Amino acid sequence: MKKLIAFLASCAVIGCGSAFAQAKPFPQRTVTLVVPWAAGGGTDIVARKFAAQLADLWGQPVIVENVPGASSIIGSQRVAKAAPDGHTLMVTTNGTIVGNRFLIKNLPYDPDRDLVPVTQLTNIDMIILAHVGLPANNLKDMIDLAKKEPGRITYASYGMGSQPQLLFELLNKRESTQLLHVPYKGVGPAILSVMAGETHLTLTGRGTGEAAIKSGKTKVIAYMSDARDPSLPDVPTTAEAGYPYLRVPTWHGMFAPPNTPKELLDRIQRDVATIASRPDFHKDLTSRGYGLPVSTPEAYAAALRQEVKQTAEMVEAAGLKPE
Repeated sequence: MKKLIAFLASCAVIGCGSAFAQAKPFPQRTVTLVVPWAAGGGTDIVARKFAAQLADLWGQPVIVENVPGASSIIGSQRVAKAAPDGHTLMVTTNGTIVGNRFLIKNLPYDPDRDLVPVTQLTNIDMIILAHVGLPANNLKDMIDLAKKEPGRITYASYGMGSQPQLLFELLNKRESTQLLHVPYKGVGPAILSVMAGETHLTLTGRGTGEAAIKSGKTKVIAYMSDARDPSLPDVPTTAEAGYPYLRVPTWHGMFAPPNTPKELLDRIQRDVATIASRPDFHKDLTSRGYGLPVSTPEAYAAALRQEVKQTAEMVEAAGLKPE
């Protein structure tokens, strides 16, 4: 009987300890949002917007740490090896989670196992940005020029496996062009290369490319959406131009280290959703061309599985092989 009482008492203590652990406040210290791309690009901007709001909501500092290099591999490994306590998270784009698995040999992290979906932060309607000196003012003219001068026109990507590579290599395959790939360490450097005339083309979000457009050093030759952007009324969609296949899903998402408790994932997602619903924040991001879907971890994981299937088909159609 005494042993039974002792056993029940120990269970009660363990139960209380577990309940206490679950009720432990979060966050308890500075939270780091790792961005595996260079500063100045769309991912960096979105991460900093959310970081400022999360810091206000949580009452703890939330910092953005840019860890660029190797097509987001270095930053991804940093998060994959972090403690699963919510204090190290990642904000990234499709390439890290989807594209890299198809285009990089011996990828040193498993996108499905090592990076856990928390929530999709944004979706993005993309533009094809060209250097102002390129003698083509629309998509058809650019493709015609590329056919006449094979191997001359270059495009800047954010690294192997990123959305520009998928899109432009699919175009190469379908239109028998030879656009040349020049990888950079993020969206910002890719855009700067086009502005400087180092490369001719890149793919970016309308908001991210806004400063480059206003600079007069670049021009928009195509828009990827169901309808024209009111801020770019003279720019046809890729479908209008006769190339409906030239459209790739693009987003920013938040991910956590493996083994992060579900309760913590749900808590962070709810807080992100709270921020996204704030009128001023929502207006700021949507004015930059971002949608704010803010999905649950489960819904986001399901969407990613579907995107992996679609991207596999795109990679096969483009004839791409891992390098």
